[in-house]
Amino acid sequence: MHISELDTPVAVVDLDVMERNLRRAAEYMRAHGVTLWPHTKTHKCPEIARRQIELGAGGICVAKLGEAEVMADAGIEEIFIAYPLVGEVKLRRLMALCERAHIRVALDSEEVARGISRAASAAGHTVGVVVEADTGMRRCGLPIGPELVNLCRLVIDLPGLDFIGPMVYQGHLKGTAEERVRRIPDENARLEHLYETLTAAGITWRQVTGGSTPTLYQTHLLKGITEARPGTYVFNDRNTVGVEACTLEDTALHVLATVVSTAVPGQMIVDAGSKTLTSDRYGAGDGKGHGILLEDPGVVISWMSEEHGMADLSGATRKWRIGDRVTIVPNHVCPLVNLHDELVLHRGGEVVGSWKVAGRGRVR
Repeated sequence: MHISELDTPVAVVDLDVMERNLRRAAEYMRAHGVTLWPHTKTHKCPEIARRQIELGAGGICVAKLGEAEVMADAGIEEIFIAYPLVGEVKLRRLMALCERAHIRVALDSEEVARGISRAASAAGHTVGVVVEADTGMRRCGLPIGPELVNLCRLVIDLPGLDFIGPMVYQGHLKGTAEERVRRIPDENARLEHLYETLTAAGITWRQVTGGSTPTLYQTHLLKGITEARPGTYVFNDRNTVGVEACTLEDTALHVLATVVSTAVPGQMIVDAGSKTLTSDRYGAGDGKGHGILLEDPGVVISWMSEEHGMADLSGATRKWRIGDRVTIVPNHVCPLVNLHDELVLHRGGEVVGSWKVAGRGRVR
């Protein structure tokens, strides 16, 4: 079957492009002596996680315990939960997970550290810990200073915890490729301050985990980073293209949709709305729209209701008719995948199978 015969809307993955993306990242990391810990929040599919490990990843990264449980169910043994785990229910689940896999977690508070230590000690487990430091993202992570030092010391001293090192996230290094490179010296100054602060306190570490998809191929320029956690690179999306971290030819996941109305002049409606594409805005350029058409990149999905995607035809290079099929490059692939039960796989347009999105909805 050809993908043009699939019912729409449907998320499809070009396996050849995906494999190229995976190989390129793996080869880059290997060449620069950095260990890849890919963030599986993007694809939520154990089949892809296993392929990433086959290509040399040290393990996989997840955001939530539910995603970790899915990956452990599939036999993944090295799992990094890059998210603070709070509450007794989550601690019980974490200890059960430790029975099946080697687990490391991220935290930035004494409360979380003591909770995990108490649970791990009682269960006879040791949990790897990275302590998150804020180098500019201002989301999670302690400022570089005494509070961070004290938390690292606490993790080192608490039973049941194994201090691995600091965690950072370069999500604040935005803009074009040139703009990101220009900002790296300032980021390196913050990283050096982090290392100097820990060293002055007598704290040693084994790894420093950092990175992002936009900075993936600048990881070697970031001082001291030994592990990287990109996620979107597996599929890429319009945002990744917009920040010059890839090209349109590197986008592996698209949404196929059908034109269902051309009644209003200057626009057309496709059968993919916010329940298919998500409502995430474009994070680059003019910030407008929710996706573009691969066949006609000047056509932007300019607004949506739940099941209607309105395509602005002012930049169209061809006439579109009811029944025409379109290939949408979505703004942000990570939340999009979480809306779909399966991803249909193809090579050169020929359907070769599908993967269940096993981690869909695993937000707890």
